[in-house]
Amino acid sequence: MMISAWWWALACYISAVEGRVTSHLYRQLNSNAPPGITYTLPKGSNALISVKSTTSSSKPYIQKLEPIRSGSLTNKRSVAALLGTHQRSVGGVGYSNVTTTNAYGTQYATESFWDGIKVKLLLDTGSSDTWAVAKSFQCIDYAGGFIPQDACSFGPSAVEKFQYGRTEPVSHMYIQYGDGETVSGPMGFSDISVGNLTVNRQQVCLANSTYWLGNNVTSGLLGMAFPSLTNAYLGDGDDHEMGSAIQYSPFFTSLVEQGKIDPIFSLTIDRNSSSGILALGGIAPATGLDFTREVSMDMIITNLIGVPAASYSYSFYTIIPDGWYYDHTTSTKKIPYIVDSGTTLCYLPPNLAEAINSAYSPPAVYMWMYGAYFTDCNAVSPLVAVILNGIKYWINPQDMIYRNMVDPISGLCMTGIASGGAGPYILGDVFMQNALSIFDIGQAKMRFVPRDKY
Repeated sequence: MMISAWWWALACYISAVEGRVTSHLYRQLNSNAPPGITYTLPKGSNALISVKSTTSSSKPYIQKLEPIRSGSLTNKRSVAALLGTHQRSVGGVGYSNVTTTNAYGTQYATESFWDGIKVKLLLDTGSSDTWAVAKSFQCIDYAGGFIPQDACSFGPSAVEKFQYGRTEPVSHMYIQYGDGETVSGPMGFSDISVGNLTVNRQQVCLANSTYWLGNNVTSGLLGMAFPSLTNAYLGDGDDHEMGSAIQYSPFFTSLVEQGKIDPIFSLTIDRNSSSGILALGGIAPATGLDFTREVSMDMIITNLIGVPAASYSYSFYTIIPDGWYYDHTTSTKKIPYIVDSGTTLCYLPPNLAEAINSAYSPPAVYMWMYGAYFTDCNAVSPLVAVILNGIKYWINPQDMIYRNMVDPISGLCMTGIASGGAGPYILGDVFMQNALSIFDIGQAKMRFVPRDKY
């Protein structure tokens, strides 16, 4: 497989500083791991000698994000939906609460340029491939039948070719998202720009066949995760087996390898999905930050069984909080959580989710048809915090009830805390609206700064 020296060094790195996760804890985590998942840290002791260090003086490249909602209030590209699909593929039942009516999420779009052509792409920290729909793409329905392009609900598309031609050997991309959406097409090389930054000759896909439920705004996706989650395969046919997979450097990896930025990006999401900021190469300028309570946490490997590269390299942005505080109660069980801006709710272990939802006044009730908890829209929320390196990161009561998601029969509103079934568990927008999230790839760390008031 094509694994760059930069990312191979990262995969071989293990933190030796205070807060290092012990092997005993990993044995404990994996004894209760969800279907299709194991957890570990990369083995080895070499420093990141091939990666330039993250500097505190880095000037970030700022890109404002545009919140996008689909008509169904669902986000089938969320990590919750993707992991549910993966678990079902390896014999599990997937997330019990990821159905056609949930996996709620606001999607965030960034204005990009593809060989100089303006396109709006979904920003996704839970996947790695960058693709845009080709001007002459074929829209298909769930059964594979041809239907008009408008039925896929993409935004404007004017991309027709790769500036630098196809990959050699010839390869294609194939992705299946939550609830069956699929995207496939040839791979080649183009210049991709976000803000003032351009990756020259980035490997990308021009999708020519899609089953897609779009938002009529975006024309593709910009993946910000690791190379282990890329979906390139040899040839132009229908061979999507692991034996034909070819790993490559996705957009953010290429930015660093080409010396354009330090190996770090950060993200802020404003409450009520009013806006967001992506900062490439540094810290996003945001109001209400309390740097005196900043924390730094080891990233761990979430190994997707059946995806070989994920067994030794980072995939999702995963951390292990100290626990949760709610209603004068502290839960200190160590459980991994994935940080994902594409998932609206926080997905917690069932018993913990039930306890927190029972602490609302009046108590929230579980509605199986949504796979979520609902309470009175004017309910009093419990005081809730996720504990990171001993520091409580409070979740604003405004984020604990989604008043724009109302059950039409009962008139109740959805809460911000959901059951994640067997896991893995997720810190979604409910958490990220209360913190600056720093993806410090060069140090193999996730860093957070509380954002209590803004």
